[in-house]
Amino acid sequence: MRTARTLSLYVMRETLVYCALAFFAVTLILLLQNLLVRLDELFIVGMIGRDFVRLAACLLPVALAYSIPLAFLVGILLATRRFGSDGELLGMRAAGIGPDRYLAPNLVLGLVAAALLGWLVTGVEHVSRRELVNLFKSVAARGAILEPRKFRRIGDQLIFVEDRTPDGGLTGVMIYDSTSKDHAYRLFAEHGRFHFDDVRSEIQIELWNGDVHLDPTASEPKRSARIHFDAFSVAIDVSAILGSELGPVRPKQMTRDELVAVLERARRGDPLTELDQKNPVEYELELARRRTLPLAPILFAGVGVPIALASEQRGRNLALPIALAAAFAYFALGSVAESIVQQGWLAADVASWIPNACFFTAALVLTRFVRHRIPR
Repeated sequence: MRTARTLSLYVMRETLVYCALAFFAVTLILLLQNLLVRLDELFIVGMIGRDFVRLAACLLPVALAYSIPLAFLVGILLATRRFGSDGELLGMRAAGIGPDRYLAPNLVLGLVAAALLGWLVTGVEHVSRRELVNLFKSVAARGAILEPRKFRRIGDQLIFVEDRTPDGGLTGVMIYDSTSKDHAYRLFAEHGRFHFDDVRSEIQIELWNGDVHLDPTASEPKRSARIHFDAFSVAIDVSAILGSELGPVRPKQMTRDELVAVLERARRGDPLTELDQKNPVEYELELARRRTLPLAPILFAGVGVPIALASEQRGRNLALPIALAAAFAYFALGSVAESIVQQGWLAADVASWIPNACFFTAALVLTRFVRHRIPR
């Protein structure tokens, strides 16, 4: 019993090392892929350096939803490969340790990965997707606030800039401020710099080498004044342009309660006009996805271990491509199941379990097939 526990801990430790390496590699690939898809759009609307950090933080949970099961599978394959190359699998076979006992610690790790993935999918991913939408909205609004050679009215202020650089530099700035009817004024400056404050929803404009022209007042209609300045700062509230945060309009941006509420509205005949997806099936599919996807690491362990053991026994290096093909088949089956639901052939609660059912069956068949590879 002590030997079995020691062996299990050893297998888990070695597998975790390779899982961690695979996790960083797979996550980096998925994260960069998602970043590159969106960079062109964000650069066009005026993305700045700190937006990269926010964008990466928003995309990370989305990437993790797929990198966790994939990295876990790759970690199992690499660890088994290492055991085989060092002759440790041969030693296990000589000691009468079968594939079931080798599979057990990997299933334990699969349970841990499943719990982590479940928390991520149900409690974090939708928040990140919502923040991603707000980031795009904020960057787009910020980029459209000051456009070169166009007058822009923001509340009681009229702004014009002759030119604007990507880093926020301004040339030829004019601001007319009529906030106070008794003290309206015009600002003219040769140069300036534009800064957006996300927290306060306002823009800060630093101006250099310009003049302030004070309009005549009602009490002194013939008197005006001009004041030269070397540096001047203006804060302009743009909350009216940005508006409130976008509410969730897509299934993947919603909490479970929001998804259930949408389905209740659909059952009452609500057309869901304010939502991006108006078909209730899409919301049923998202609920089903959050129930079924967290089981992927356990199923990947059940399929990956037999494939890795069989490959090592035969002395071939086919385990990794075969297992990765199986993993992509799992996600492809998910897409097929969604199509089946959208066609109305099966309910979402039933069809969403097709990938898991197929992989559970495959795990049982493969485990039984390789039992004789490492005798008990």
